[in-house]
Formats: sequence, C-alpha cells, structure tokens
Amino acid sequence: MQAHVAGIDNPNPMIGSARLIRAAFEGADMAALAAEILAEGGDSALDAGTALDMATILLLKHRFTEGLALQSEVLDGQRVFSLRSNPDQARIRVLVLVTAGDLMANTPIDFLLNDGDFGLTYLYLRPGEPIPHDLPAHDVIVTGIAYARTAEPLLEALAAAADQWTRPIVNHPRHVLKTSRHGIADALRGADGILAPEVVRVSRSILSAAASRRAEGPTYPLLVRPLDTHAGNDLQKIDRAEDLHLYLAQTEAEAFYVTQFCDYRGPDGLYRKLRIVLIDGVPYLCHMAIRDHWMIHYLNAGMLEDPVKRQVEAAAMATFDTDFAERHRAAFAEIHRRIGLDYLIIDCAESADGRLLVFEADTGMVVHDMDSAELFPYKAPQMRRVFAAFQDALRGRARGRTA
Repeated sequence: MQAHVAGIDNPNPMIGSARLIRAAFEGADMAALAAEILAEGGDSALDAGTALDMATILLLKHRFTEGLALQSEVLDGQRVFSLRSNPDQARIRVLVLVTAGDLMANTPIDFLLNDGDFGLTYLYLRPGEPIPHDLPAHDVIVTGIAYARTAEPLLEALAAAADQWTRPIVNHPRHVLKTSRHGIADALRGADGILAPEVVRVSRSILSAAASRRAEGPTYPLLVRPLDTHAGNDLQKIDRAEDLHLYLAQTEAEAFYVTQFCDYRGPDGLYRKLRIVLIDGVPYLCHMAIRDHWMIHYLNAGMLEDPVKRQVEAAAMATFDTDFAERHRAAFAEIHRRIGLDYLIIDCAESADGRLLVFEADTGMVVHDMDSAELFPYKAPQMRRVFAAFQDALRGRARGRTA
C-alpha cells in the first residue's frame, strides 16, 4: 500500500462524517442527498471520496451490510482521503488515523476541528496489514481509531510503529487500548474518589452455570450486555437468577460483560448521567441527561420535551467548573494520569457516597454542536469552549513538533 502523498493537497476529497451526521440529525432526506451527490458527478464513475461518502450515508440509513461492503470496496483501491472543506491555506496539517467499520469505529474528529487553521487528511488502516513507513504529510497525528476488540491488533501494531514517528501524536494508540469496558475498570481500580465497578467478561456457558448456582451465584442486581455493544443494545439489569435465565434465552450472544449495578439516583429519585470530555486532563461538560430510569441516553431522557430538565442542565453547565468539576478535581486528574489520553470522553454520574461513578470512557463517542439553538441556547457557547480547547491543544503540539 502506498501511503506517501507528500505534495498532494487534497487527495480523494469527501464530505466527511460530521457534515453527513449533521444532515441526518437535522432530518434531511438522506436518499435525496445521496441522489444530489451522485448527480454532481454526472455520468462519470464515482471518485473514491464520493463513494466513501455514499457508504457513510448507507450506514446512517441503517443499511449496514451495503454500507460496509461499499466502504470495503473503496478501501481496496484508496486509503488516503481529505475533506472537501479543507481550507487552501491551512496552517496545521492533521493526519487522522482511522479504520474501516461503522460510525462508532472512529472518533468523528471533523466535529472538533471545524476551523480554518486545520487541514485534515485521513489514512485508513486495516487490521493484519503492515503499517506504512511513509505517512502523508502532516504536522500532528491524531489516533482516530476507537477501541473495539477487532481493532486491538491494529492499535497494537500502531503503538509499536508510533515509537518511531517524530511528529506529535494526540491519543497514543497504546493508551487507546486501555479504553475497553474492562480496561477502564482495571485502570481505575482502587482510585480515590472514583467508583468504577469491576467488569468481567464471561462466556454464555459460564454465565448460565452461574445463574444455576443459587447459593453460590453472583450478587444481584447485575448489568449484563453482549460484548461489543453500545447505546444500551441488549443491556439489561438482572435482579435474580430467573431473570438471568430468561435474558440468556432471549439473546444469541456467546460472550458478555457483567458488572455490579450501582444505584445512582439523586435525592429527588431521578438519575443524572453526564458526558464529560477530558482535554489534556481538563474536564468539560458536554451534556447531562436526566431520567427516572437508570438506563439513560440523551435521546431517551426527554430533554427535548421537558423545559425543567433543560433548565437543570443549563445550570449544571453554568456552574460546572466551580461545582462538579471542582468536587471531582482529584478524580479527573487521576483518570488522566492512569489512562494517559489527551482526549477522552467519559459517561459518568455521582454515586450515593459522592464518588465519581464511571460507566464507560472511550474516544469514539460523538461530541457535537447539533442541538437546537432555540431549545438549548446554553449549549453552543459550551461546545465552542470544548472545540477551542481541542484546537488549542493541537496548535500547541504543532508549535512544539520535532522535525
């Protein structure tokens, strides 16, 4: 594979995931958008960047088999891409290392670097293939590959290769490898002020056997989910052995994550889950979801429909630096020290005893500014702070780069 493209300003330009995700979030007709993109190319064959955009649109339409097949076909021929919106005179050349996969396979970095200072080049890599010696021209490297079991060999190979690179690296692959669910729990075990429940990986047979040993079985309630699932898919709270047997009968998965359930309801009986990003160890609140059920995602929490919840979230953002962040300052510093990532997203809450309760932490969650300015007027200024902090971090590294 030829990865050296020095002197090529915009190889294989594409719209990119951020703009396409935004279009889908805002309710655009993705089929019509695809037709419009195709019409721009006329009768000629699709160029690689456009074809990769089409694969992303298929993924956004939940046509995963088709989308991944098209993506794979494109990457058989080309591995280096850029954004159509790359500025002509970008002062900082950012090389983003990415891999094939769905929309959670990589950090959506183009949400964070929507600024004229930065020109983004994407190098797609695949597990099992050698890491190229000659990288596209760049000032800063960002590891955009998020943790997944299938990505482990690639991240390990990149970690070894990165020791030979001379330019600054944001999110060293060696540290990204720590961000599996069990890796985060292992890394944070015993940390003062942090509650990171132990995460155990078990097979179906072992879990079934544990459910049958009533006297010596697990301590309930438990949270059980298949490996490599996100967004609460097939996640269930298990309160007794009978529920575990029923859960296993309803899923075909062969391997699971099991962890102890921690009740994190506030005094008002509501659950609050915060998404916080650490940039060089400094915490920024991206959102807070509030719900009367323990399984919270921002989209199922009723934040759009409930102005009172939005008022609470706005107040949390306004006081975050002097309240929540200050209360857990030592915990955030310890997370940064133990995980070692320059950019890390944490889904967390506050436990009943006042510790920082960490649900998961990785680099692939979407940090965005897509929410309605009318409903969430407090969010745009906050997200500008987040984006500015990340951009400043990259500028600082570019100024200090070694030749």
